[in-house]
Amino acid sequence: MKKKLLLTSFLIMSFVANAQVGILTPTPQRTLHVNGSLQLVKELNVGGSESVQGTAGKDGEFLSSNGAGTAPTWRSIESQNFLKVVFVANKDNISPSSGSYTGSHLTGTFENFSKNFIYNIVNKIDNNFISYDANTGIFTVNKAGFYNVATYFTYDLNLNGTNQTEGTATSQLQREADTQNLVSAISTGHGERTNYVYHQLTGIQSFAAGETFRLRCIYTQDFRLSKGNISISYLTQ
Repeated sequence: MKKKLLLTSFLIMSFVANAQVGILTPTPQRTLHVNGSLQLVKELNVGGSESVQGTAGKDGEFLSSNGAGTAPTWRSIESQNFLKVVFVANKDNISPSSGSYTGSHLTGTFENFSKNFIYNIVNKIDNNFISYDANTGIFTVNKAGFYNVATYFTYDLNLNGTNQTEGTATSQLQREADTQNLVSAISTGHGERTNYVYHQLTGIQSFAAGETFRLRCIYTQDFRLSKGNISISYLTQ
């Protein structure tokens, strides 16, 4: 009780002398000056006026200073052109689980023989921006804007016999609706007794909400798809 009375008297004296409130300080420098920690159980409202309530911002936003004498503003990460990572995944298994996919063998087309690369471990996903079908390997964009896609993956040719590993590996990050407008692509040639082929693709693309894209892979000889990883970041609208 004694401590409460002392604190109350201290606050009253500080307020009367300076028209300011100081907590644990006899010389408040602002309307409210707290010389200690502050705990907020609910929202923090900024801006507004004497008769209008300030805003508490939206989920995930941060406070950005507007300089002296002006209330700070709630801002989103993407509005500041920061990379917002919305998807991270890995593949630690081999597809197919037995046998191999049929290669193009020089006569087949990319669309007819290529396979979707499927990540079996999703480490992070923000469904406000993107969705992922782990059965098909297809990504669906939920928020329109520019996305940065970076992926690394492996072709496994170990099951192939003698004179059955030489060929060309072609990989494409492609929109489903427009396979000619590629996000990124690579094609590399390899000699006999190549057991593994490693590809890395990175691209920045503008997507509309509802658009879908995927990573497609093909090799001349029969092939399997093994270890890989991917990260997708949202840049801006």
